[in-house]
Amino acid sequence: MKGRIGKISPQFLKQAYRLIRYRNEWKKFVREIGIRKKQDKLLADRYNPEVKKLVVFVVGGGDWETGKDTISGGIISIVSLCEETAAISDRHGAATIMCTMNEGHLLLKHEMFENKTAVFRFSQLPAYFRSVREIIIHIPEFLVTIFFEGLTKKDKAWLGAIEGLHINVMNQNIRLMPGPTVIEEIKSISPKVTITTAHQKYCTPEFRDTFGVPIHKFSVWISPEQYRFKTWEEKENLIIVSPDQHPMKEEILSHLSEVPGLDVQIIRNLTYEQYKELISRAKWSLTFGEGLDGYLIEPVFSGAIGFAVYNEQFFTPDFKDMETIYSSFEQMKENILADMKRLDKKEKFAAYQKKEFDLCAAHYSKDQYRKNIVAFYENRYTYD
Repeated sequence: MKGRIGKISPQFLKQAYRLIRYRNEWKKFVREIGIRKKQDKLLADRYNPEVKKLVVFVVGGGDWETGKDTISGGIISIVSLCEETAAISDRHGAATIMCTMNEGHLLLKHEMFENKTAVFRFSQLPAYFRSVREIIIHIPEFLVTIFFEGLTKKDKAWLGAIEGLHINVMNQNIRLMPGPTVIEEIKSISPKVTITTAHQKYCTPEFRDTFGVPIHKFSVWISPEQYRFKTWEEKENLIIVSPDQHPMKEEILSHLSEVPGLDVQIIRNLTYEQYKELISRAKWSLTFGEGLDGYLIEPVFSGAIGFAVYNEQFFTPDFKDMETIYSSFEQMKENILADMKRLDKKEKFAAYQKKEFDLCAAHYSKDQYRKNIVAFYENRYTYD
């Protein structure tokens, strides 16, 4: 008996404790039995175990309590990159798969937005893909440390035996990007390391020198033709607001409540299609997040005027001169009501909206986005 107890792993004991202690853990355990079975069947149905090249996209997983996925620009971007990669298999010759990391809660598919990508678990890969000789693993910046800490001995042995191991860190938000020391640690594991970016602002020779690895701009899936554009006459007197927290958010929203007939809606609990329908009706948008984010660009592509605060981390300098891109939230509070009143006339609205639209369109093109993806797999990096 003593010998048997001695062989029980700490991970097993931890799992047993959590099953007893937390009701949600038991619900998760039962829920994931079914997900595992479906994932195993899907893997066998869709993938040849003898493939020699593999491209893996890592995501965080579902919610612990509900098992459902959450929606964000970041996850939509990763799924889009995965689908665009799968669509050009003739270029890179690899099978493409999306997986949750070992520490993630299992998820079969992202349901909050339209896509056709199944989600597997990383632990399936070593036993199934035994003939892989080349692998690219795309990991979002905020999951890098957790991903590597969660690798099992089996995972490490499998990756260690793959000659063509390539780790790519997807830098979608420079504020979440790990430092150069973490990249150095990855370089000690993988013979090839790259960084891809969502924004032009942190795809520069300076960042190439800082991190010491090739940097390539992917950009994001956003482009004008994907949205339902409506003119000033068709719009409602509605401003949509990003869900981001900010010390001045309540103060600025209180200020907006002074505008007669203006509806203020903070984005919460919407599917992506519901969000796109809402922004097509909105006359204005306001972001408290990165600034150059989906809460600015997507409403602008839908015919709205967007308000944001300029910051050096995300915006390129050509946004500095825009009237509704303020230098600070203090300036936003001071000017936003007067700017809305001034611009809320058919001709003035259309002229300024076009200026904002054209500037965003100059940075976000689906054709260029796809060319950037092809260039990555052909090793033609923005800064090698």
